[in-house]
Amino acid sequence: MDPDNPYARIREATAAERVKIYAEIYDSGPAVRSPGTDKVSAPSARRRRRLALYSKIIGGGHRAIVEIGCGSGDLTCALAELAQRVVGIDMAGAVLGLARERIRQLPANLAQRVQLIKMNAVSLEFAKEVFDCAISTSMIEHLHPDDVDTHLRETWRVLKPGGRYLVWCPNRLGHHKDRPDHLSMMSYAELVDRMRRARFVDFVSPLFTGPPMVDTRLKICWEQALSRAHIGVFWSHLGIRNMLVVARKP
Repeated sequence: MDPDNPYARIREATAAERVKIYAEIYDSGPAVRSPGTDKVSAPSARRRRRLALYSKIIGGGHRAIVEIGCGSGDLTCALAELAQRVVGIDMAGAVLGLARERIRQLPANLAQRVQLIKMNAVSLEFAKEVFDCAISTSMIEHLHPDDVDTHLRETWRVLKPGGRYLVWCPNRLGHHKDRPDHLSMMSYAELVDRMRRARFVDFVSPLFTGPPMVDTRLKICWEQALSRAHIGVFWSHLGIRNMLVVARKP
């Protein structure tokens, strides 16, 4: 193990040690602003399309939504139009500062709905059955494999009965390059299995890269077939290079 590589240290650390290492890594991360300005970077066109997709799937009229790993808050701001209360949590103090700047740019009636909290995704400091929906994007792959299961159980706990959890993350089988901070890369089959063990049900995913939503068993069949055939060209077109899973708490 490389002692100077904090991600390598996470792999070998105990649960208590991992909490400290997560904080060490993410709380010291730089904040990213638009080049030559003091403004928060605007989302790219690709990111805006994803924000619209997440918002369409989540839908409106909710009382409370939690975004786990909210980063600089672009999705948090979008969610403010969908719920009376939106809570964004993240371990990184620097990006939470950017998220606060972004929220201040919202109309006052939306900004007052949003709360930002510095919090670890593995230990959610909320009462049980608080939220209608939870969402995480590009977060779960950064957790230690043991912490993925803890995180899923915690998310299940804070959701109301009938509440949904939307997860977006890269697919382990989707021809991504190795990155030291990707500690828990999973396939559709593996992610659904872990969510099922955390007591989630009714797993759906967009048919291709957007609605309609279909049973995730279709995506699992596709990833297995393309892996056996060693075909890489269709992964993005079929919406399986990256994963989007929505599951429900019964």
